[in-house]
Amino acid sequence: MKKILRYIKNKIRHSANQLKIRKQAKATRRLRDEKQTDTNRWEKEGGFYSDWNERTSILGSMVRPGSRVLEFGAGNAFLRNELPKDISYTPSDIVKREEDFLVCDLNRRIEFDLSQFDTVIFSGVLEYIYDIENVFDQFPKNITTVLLSYSCSDICKVNRLENRWLSDFSRSEVEKIFSTYDFQTKEYREWRGQSIFWLEKVF
Repeated sequence: MKKILRYIKNKIRHSANQLKIRKQAKATRRLRDEKQTDTNRWEKEGGFYSDWNERTSILGSMVRPGSRVLEFGAGNAFLRNELPKDISYTPSDIVKREEDFLVCDLNRRIEFDLSQFDTVIFSGVLEYIYDIENVFDQFPKNITTVLLSYSCSDICKVNRLENRWLSDFSRSEVEKIFSTYDFQTKEYREWRGQSIFWLEKVF
């Protein structure tokens, strides 16, 4: 009897999870159609996962000494305490989580001054951006290093709608965007099926 009850509970739990996933995919499709950002998700602290910090640490390890770093989509600003003291760090997110956060929706224009930074970081961010090219187009010449992760559609074989991702670029497509804005890949590696790029500006 206990086995039967356990089986029924598991079936109900599985059905509930599948229903939730389908609802998320439907909501993501609607966001894509309307070119909107999933602001409600990022307003919730529970939208972050602790294993994301490992990916952020990898990107942080690529930062040069003395750099002036701006992190887009900083979330809980985990990187703040990972970087050496000689590196200045400014967090940015769609939600002002702390006093020093710069507020920015990357699906809109960047409204603050970028001239004080030379390095920008995107850790698990660009999947939620419709037009990555528009973001790079806004970088002034002083931005010489870009460190980012991206789940390329030809490498990361997961359902993008169910993951609530808003863009579907392959590795070659994102690399073409990088080169359009004179960024070359200095280092490439993969983390759990996600691509990590260390980009340097070529003058």
